[in-house]
Amino acid sequence: MRYLIVSSYPPIHCGIGKYAFQMAWTLTDQGSVVNILSPPEGDGDYTIELQGGFSLLRIFLYAFFYDRVVIQYQPSFFYSYGTSSWTLNTWATHLSFMLLFLVLGKRLEIVVHEFSNTSSRKRDMRERLDHCLEVTKWKLCPHIVFHTPKELEDFSAQYFRPSETKYELRPHNLYFHKFTDITMEEARRELGLPHDKIIFLCIGFIQPHKGFDLALRAFCRAKTENMGLYIVGSIRLSLEPYQAYLDLMRNIAERTHNARLVVKYLTDQEFDTWISACDVVIVPYREIWSSGVAARAKLFHKPLIVSEAGGLKDQIAKEDLFFHDEEDLASILDQFSRLVTSSHVPEGAGLPTSSI
Repeated sequence: MRYLIVSSYPPIHCGIGKYAFQMAWTLTDQGSVVNILSPPEGDGDYTIELQGGFSLLRIFLYAFFYDRVVIQYQPSFFYSYGTSSWTLNTWATHLSFMLLFLVLGKRLEIVVHEFSNTSSRKRDMRERLDHCLEVTKWKLCPHIVFHTPKELEDFSAQYFRPSETKYELRPHNLYFHKFTDITMEEARRELGLPHDKIIFLCIGFIQPHKGFDLALRAFCRAKTENMGLYIVGSIRLSLEPYQAYLDLMRNIAERTHNARLVVKYLTDQEFDTWISACDVVIVPYREIWSSGVAARAKLFHKPLIVSEAGGLKDQIAKEDLFFHDEEDLASILDQFSRLVTSSHVPEGAGLPTSSI
């Protein structure tokens, strides 16, 4: 098989780009020929601007040489919002998708990482038409891939329920692989982490919707003498709201016993080393569709504590826990504190048996 993957791509700092990178790696290992079509900032085999107006139609320059075209879909990759002519620009992109779907047919699939929030109930006629075009676009899409049932449910509520022949539920970590495979003890030694504490980890881009501040506040409320919380990552964009949130995180971390904020953009190997080093991964997101971090934690058989945002509950195993709010999370952390005295939970021991 010859695959063309259309996506953001490293060195762009983007989880979807990392997903596409691992998908390409896996398909290549299976004997397929894989090429990447990325924005100019990415290191794809082909680089071209696909955002805004009819730019998407440039895919036709490459698509007919492949058996399968896979589009990693996030609206901001393809739609140019906030311009003075955003309405006509957006409608042109809708029409470009429709033409792409009609011409390429079953050789094309879209992996939906996020989708737009539109509504036919809005009073503005432009917005009603925009919603109508969005619905038409998706009805013409030959094959839609979701990661969780919750994403399918939300899509159905927003637009329509796809027929069973037109969608697929594909586990988020289907194409994931380890960039490093070391033991917890080796990882802690490499990172200089204590060996006698339960280590909780929040990892990834530090931005408000990730809710890392919620984890810090809950940790502050719990009895944490024998536990440590590490928030590890960097801000994705140097925008004022993100910088303000990082400053807030620094302020809370400085006042929270046994909590540490590590601000650094991580290589793939460093990312996996941190996951190897921890006992439990906390995913406290306020908003999410599905989580690459949660999926990645499962590669290392790490227990998860997740919020109820998006499709997170569909990504957890029966032994994992979820929480409703900060108080629930603090109570879960207290359960850990009561389980041990001076040593960390043995690797693979899992979570407390009762959830909140």
